[in-house]
Amino acid sequence: MLIFCSLAVACSGEMATLSVKPGQRFTVPDWHTNANLISADAESQRSASHRVRQETRALRNETNNQAKWDEHDNQTRLTERISSVNRWKETLDKCLADIDEEIDALAKVCWEDRWLEINLRF
Repeated sequence: MLIFCSLAVACSGEMATLSVKPGQRFTVPDWHTNANLISADAESQRSASHRVRQETRALRNETNNQAKWDEHDNQTRLTERISSVNRWKETLDKCLADIDEEIDALAKVCWEDRWLEINLRF
């Protein structure tokens, strides 16, 4: 490694300028070795970057698929639950109607019995 420096002083003696020639100089084999190291490092980083991108893409696809299936399962369960609640509502509505009919029938019978009692007293 060779470094060349020169110091130039202006004529007035007040100002000094430092001039530096290019710092490092490599021999041809050193230059090739350094270039190969840089290239190998760049290839390693490129490979790592590619691997990370592929893993990310796979994870994103897996996550999207899982989310779609989860949404489908939730929609199916919700639809089944809504159907179940509707069936229970229909059953309860029918039961209520039957109870109302029975109450009306009992009230009619009770009223008729009362009416007969009242009429039989007089």
